[in-house]
Amino acid sequence: IFAVIIGSATRFFLQKSILPFTVSLLIIGLGLGALGRFDVLHIYDLNGYTLDFTFADRSIRWASHIDPHLLLYIFLPILIFEAVFAIDVHVFKKTFTNAAIMAVPGILVAVFASAFFLLGLKALGIGLNSWTYGFALLFGAVVSATDPVAVVSILKELGASKKLGTLIEGESLLNDGTAIVIFMVILTGITGEAAGGTLAGILEFFRVSFGGAIVGGIIGWLIIRWVKKVFNDALVETSLIVAAAYLTFFIAEHFFHVSGVLALVAYGLVMASYGKTRISPEVQHFLHEFWEFAAFIANALIF
Repeated sequence: IFAVIIGSATRFFLQKSILPFTVSLLIIGLGLGALGRFDVLHIYDLNGYTLDFTFADRSIRWASHIDPHLLLYIFLPILIFEAVFAIDVHVFKKTFTNAAIMAVPGILVAVFASAFFLLGLKALGIGLNSWTYGFALLFGAVVSATDPVAVVSILKELGASKKLGTLIEGESLLNDGTAIVIFMVILTGITGEAAGGTLAGILEFFRVSFGGAIVGGIIGWLIIRWVKKVFNDALVETSLIVAAAYLTFFIAEHFFHVSGVLALVAYGLVMASYGKTRISPEVQHFLHEFWEFAAFIANALIF
């Protein structure tokens, strides 16, 4: 409850701030975490009147130990699908080649550059003495995927071309999937779960990437066939599209062990291109507003 109220207050009172919305929320979140760690949130006695803030301390501790899979399976489908569904598909098609170059070879370069930088720190004796080459690559995969929310919003304010904004946003959607796939390939190599060396890793990369895209495309096609039979029923059409977004991620990750992020990107692109012509005209505006609201709530809770 407080996270949503803080999110709304931040958006309202800091709308003219130079800091992006999510960065402001992150700073506030760090402040709340600090209050909990320094034991500020306890019981205060003010002239016989007791103020008990331990409920907030318990809430922060609970949130900080939440199951990471819960975050992935609840919030990721909202954020990924909303970003893809709102994208201009025609502009995305024109910028896809450049976005793919930035998102695949570009991410690989960033991963290795980050790893070599960390190993350089180790060689200089600055720290990270127990880090191996595998750990450094793993860290590189985590930090190389960028979030373009702030960048795209700033570009819009500056009046930059839609093509540039779509290129950055498209690259981000693709690099999320790429980075997660690279991370999992490196992790399986470190833990010894994957045999066959580099070739097996490369084949696994293609299986996880293209497998995810195929799963998302098939589910998108099935939902379009269903939605086009519905006429002007916002509840049915929205429910189907929302449920399918979650189903896409779950099926890809749980049953086929392919990239759920890329499956959502594929599903979102199918719905944003062919799907929009099948959704009832009166429902489209409501659908966009609903996803925008859901993404706002998700961002407020996560950050």
